[in-house]
Amino acid sequence: MNALTWIDTAVCLGNGQSRQGLDLTKMKDYATVIGCNAIYRDFTPDILVALDSAMSHEIYRKANLNDMKTYLGYWTPIPNMIAMDMKRSCQTKIDFEATEGGNDCVFHGGDFGTAYLTETKESQGPVIDIEPNVDEFAYCTGTRSIHLACELSAKKVFIVGHDLNIDNNLYTGTNAYVEKTLKSALDNWILQHKNTFDKFKDVQFYKVDKAKVEMSEWQDCANLKYITQEEMEQQLYN
Repeated sequence: MNALTWIDTAVCLGNGQSRQGLDLTKMKDYATVIGCNAIYRDFTPDILVALDSAMSHEIYRKANLNDMKTYLGYWTPIPNMIAMDMKRSCQTKIDFEATEGGNDCVFHGGDFGTAYLTETKESQGPVIDIEPNVDEFAYCTGTRSIHLACELSAKKVFIVGHDLNIDNNLYTGTNAYVEKTLKSALDNWILQHKNTFDKFKDVQFYKVDKAKVEMSEWQDCANLKYITQEEMEQQLYN
């Protein structure tokens, strides 16, 4: 087994359709695999990242966080008594899994008109709090996971399944996913990628896609290469 560590190489998995057919489990033997959001439903990455409230609470309630390092947005437990007071005074619909007098809880309000309240569990693995704010941007989960790989000192970052396509997410229409992403979000994703490429000039980034479509907005990024899935596998496994 070729055992590269996470500080050497990271594979950042988005949930675009272009990652279908790849052997994600095999990747974990050669790099640290960082996944986003609902990927946990089908695969256990080394690191899981989620920023949106609905998805963060789903992950904490349903995933086994002992099997991976987990970063969730604004995940700050508060005393149970305070959380219950917030629940009683909440003016919006609330999705909750918590008991009066129980453990500390995490409360988030607002995603699509719904607040979320989840009680922490001793049996659940630890959560690392992460925020979307990077430089002057409010990063989305996917781009934040790529930035995180660089924060963790990765020297090579393979960007897989981050398709920059608003209509092809593998989990569209399921819990915590909208039916259609706004075009403005796509424009922001492109800018956020560019900020990361420019900020971490010593990191080699690989945008992985069968068509190797180049982005004009990134044409001056000397540390970015476009490669196919087959070329990525050759680099990882040989």
